Order: sequence, then structure tokens, then C-alpha cells
Amino acid sequence: MPSFSPVCTAFYRLHPEISLSLKSEIRDEAAIRLQESFSPGVIEINKKTGVAYIANPRYDMCSRNIMRHEDLKDKVTLSKIKDHFIFSIESTGALEPEDIFLQSVDILAEKCKYFLMELNSENN
Repeated sequence: MPSFSPVCTAFYRLHPEISLSLKSEIRDEAAIRLQESFSPGVIEINKKTGVAYIANPRYDMCSRNIMRHEDLKDKVTLSKIKDHFIFSIESTGALEPEDIFLQSVDILAEKCKYFLMELNSENN
């Protein structure tokens, strides 16, 4: 008789932060190379001016392909927002990903409360 085994793949990453140099605009052919260096949707190009801009840094997968372009690499700053997490939860079991996340947060909160209680009891 098979047993019930819920399966869930979960991972997280820090939200990417991308900024362009304010000293000069990246336009035309350089803007196209910039756009091609990132995942689709990260960099867009203004149709009227040809100037590149950051559209959605969340789509960035941190490939760092921009470093291949000597003329562009110093015009882009790549970092991560240290307190902004992006969670991905895939569920093939009975629970929906949203439920798994909410239950996980509840468990983490309980563990934090217990840890704080233990710290306070050791200090007294």
C-alpha cells in the first residue's frame, strides 16, 4: 500500500538591485547590448529616445553578462537588497504553495518566540 508523501521544492533568493550611472545615458546600440546582457524584461529601451532604463530588476537572474562589455560594465551597479527575499514554492502534494508558505512563517515565528524565551531565561 503506497504511503502519502507530499512533495515540495522551495527556495529563495535576495531581490536584485540594478542601477545605471547617472553621469551618462545608455542609448541606441549600447542600450541594445545592455538589454541583451540581462534576462528578458529587466532592461527596456524608450522607443522615442533610445535610452535604456531599468524596467523590472526582479527578473534578473544575476548572470553578470554585463561584465563582458568593457564600455558598459562601469555604468551598471549590481547588488542585492539584503532584507527583501523572493520565495519560490512548488507543490505537487495536497497543499497549495501559499498554504505551505504561511505555515512555514507560523513555524518560524514560534521557533523565534521559543528562542527569545530561552535567551531571556538564561539572562535571569
